[in-house]
Amino acid sequence: MYDLIGVGIGPMNLGLSALAHPTPLRTLFFDESEQFSWHPGMMIKDSMMQTSFISDLVTLADPTSPFTYLNYLRSINRLHTFYFYEKLLISRQEYNAYLKWVSTQLEDLHFSTRVIDIQDTGDSYEVLVEEVTTGKRTTYETRNVVLGTGAKPSIPSSFDEGVIHNTQYVMEKEHLLKQAKVSIVGSGQSAAEIFLDLLTSDRPEAFELEWISRSTIFETLETGKLGEEIFSPSYVQYFNSLPLATRQEAVAKFARSQNGISPETLQAIYEHLYDLPRDEVQRIKIRANLEVDQITHENDFTISMRHTELNDQRTSNTAAVVAATGFVPSLPRFTHRLDIEFEGEQQAWKVDANYRIGRTLFWHHHLYATTNLEQPTHFK
Repeated sequence: MYDLIGVGIGPMNLGLSALAHPTPLRTLFFDESEQFSWHPGMMIKDSMMQTSFISDLVTLADPTSPFTYLNYLRSINRLHTFYFYEKLLISRQEYNAYLKWVSTQLEDLHFSTRVIDIQDTGDSYEVLVEEVTTGKRTTYETRNVVLGTGAKPSIPSSFDEGVIHNTQYVMEKEHLLKQAKVSIVGSGQSAAEIFLDLLTSDRPEAFELEWISRSTIFETLETGKLGEEIFSPSYVQYFNSLPLATRQEAVAKFARSQNGISPETLQAIYEHLYDLPRDEVQRIKIRANLEVDQITHENDFTISMRHTELNDQRTSNTAAVVAATGFVPSLPRFTHRLDIEFEGEQQAWKVDANYRIGRTLFWHHHLYATTNLEQPTHFK
């Protein structure tokens, strides 16, 4: 009998494993990937985290943990170098190296294994796991299950299947730079980083670059100290006490705190555009207020758009499209058979302040989510 089994090994469940490590808890975590990997397609050179290194896997919960970012730096003999660096923000590549360092030290992490099914026995959960390479299946019994399957890339069904999601950008970059024109669709940090990376890369002489956004302005990420208080434990406790409709309204107001573009990225984009020769600037276009309705492909891609203020239709022809169109929750099929409690007209899972998923029947064994999808979260 295990105390906890985690489905999926992303940063949230990785942090949970690290925090459980010094405790008596018997834990297991499963993921079908061969090894830990965190957004490999967005490991753009010089891209930075949007939160302080202090919000690593464990520090805010247990600063004495051996799995802190500072201890990682000590282990690779970079602690003094980081001290002289004197910055709170670190690169995305370095944060990924830290995550991998933690993952190699935890024995309860099992990769190349997928969770096939979870059965509620009435007293516990039976978790059926399959090894990816051999097909061997094993059943484990646990008192609690943590669902950490994260999210999957979201591309509108009206977009041609040849459109590249931003999670594949690094793998496709070399191909993109060989095209005559590349269009980026999206309004957030990922779209901005890809635009900046292509803008600063060695490009063919006649290369055209286009950034299409439905936003009227390119919102800056909220970094004000009082604004950051929405991520404090006291505010989260207050937030969870609000009715569903009020919580949903509040989340819409937090857009700049989670989906805005960092001031440093916007500054870098403007500076590079300013320094470009006039003839090259004319081949770079930033187009706002455009809602993309459809993307089709014959010889080239045709992007059909509607201007959100003038309400007229427009098109753009391009050789390649990168869609920074976000993510949707990736929920295993077996969750449909569990007696999960829903709330609101959108039938959202009911998740309390402790990330416990509501059940229609009372049990002493529980389901947990690694994140409350409505609750503000400071992991970016």
